Amino acid sequence: MTINSREIKLILFLIIIVIGALSFFLYIQPTLEESRVIEDEIAALTTRKEQLTRWAADANGYREEIEATVEKEQEFFSRYPTELLQEDSLLFMAEAERVVPIGLYQVGFGEDVAAQITSEAEAQAIEEVEEATGMEDSTPEVIRDTTETTSLGNGLQSITTTTRFTFTARYDDFKEFLEYILTYKDRMVIYDISVSYGSDMDLVSGNFTLNQYALTGPDRDPLTVTRPSISQGTTNIFMSAAGNAGTASEAAPADFFIMLSPPEAATEAKIVGRANDASQDSYLINDDNSEQEITVTFEGEDGSYTADYSIGRESYEGEPIEFSKTGPIYLDIRSSPRAEDRDDVATSLNIVNRTDQTVFYSILNDDEEDSRVNIMGITGAVMAR
Repeated sequence: MTINSREIKLILFLIIIVIGALSFFLYIQPTLEESRVIEDEIAALTTRKEQLTRWAADANGYREEIEATVEKEQEFFSRYPTELLQEDSLLFMAEAERVVPIGLYQVGFGEDVAAQITSEAEAQAIEEVEEATGMEDSTPEVIRDTTETTSLGNGLQSITTTTRFTFTARYDDFKEFLEYILTYKDRMVIYDISVSYGSDMDLVSGNFTLNQYALTGPDRDPLTVTRPSISQGTTNIFMSAAGNAGTASEAAPADFFIMLSPPEAATEAKIVGRANDASQDSYLINDDNSEQEITVTFEGEDGSYTADYSIGRESYEGEPIEFSKTGPIYLDIRSSPRAEDRDDVATSLNIVNRTDQTVFYSILNDDEEDSRVNIMGITGAVMAR
């Protein structure tokens, strides 16, 4: 079969078309697809670059906004304690009565709380008096304290304590009390109040429900309560009938004393001992120019008692000091003004009373601007005089 030149040209043309088609589908089309993908990535990266450039230009503004948000968050959390401790509620009531003043005169506590602040001797005396007089507590609802906890997510929990109080105050003092709650360091709200006003005596009386709030969580520091010097009363006004009340006399001599002196004084910096002990055998002495913890512990009953004490890690070496006493036990804390030179003598004082009497303490001649004495802890029936 003879192929003429025209057919040869046609075959060559078809071969060229086939080669072109194969080149397009096998090389050119994939390359174009890859090029389009690269162009899309370039466009996305360009957009991202422009966005990052704008963010970088606004970085200072964002930083300031973050700092402002963190500050607002801290300010918000600062209004809420991390816990609602029993001690904090007691300090709120004591401070309100002192500052305003307002009389929260009918505030009482349930048996679970009273058991924590009443010694065994006091509890026995209260029980005996109630049995003798028939005046057992039949109104535990005078103050009702309920606590609710709600999960807020991310480990954060809200705590709400609802307490109902009965009060009396002068009209102006009552308005001041409302302002006191509004500006109190911890978050609290009065949401239910009943008030009656006696114009003849300018007295406001009634009851109110107080909500206290707290926020607790893994990043919230535990709450600590610095306890000031607060006179403690009794859970029963008839305690004196059982022989437990006793009256603090300003002129009553001290049974024991704590002395704090400047480092350059003629006496040692810290002395704890029995009063009028000429032999000084009962003395525990420390001459460190620093703040140290002092613990004084009284134990015993029925007129026979012991006293033991420690300064820092040093304890009284002998047996606890035995003494006999009728009536309250008196402890004098004899401080002194600080010297002009470096004077760090001070104490964080713990007074522990495990007797059937009340321990009265007094702080004498302390520095008015920089006190040497910090009452850190009180256990049992202990009162300031």
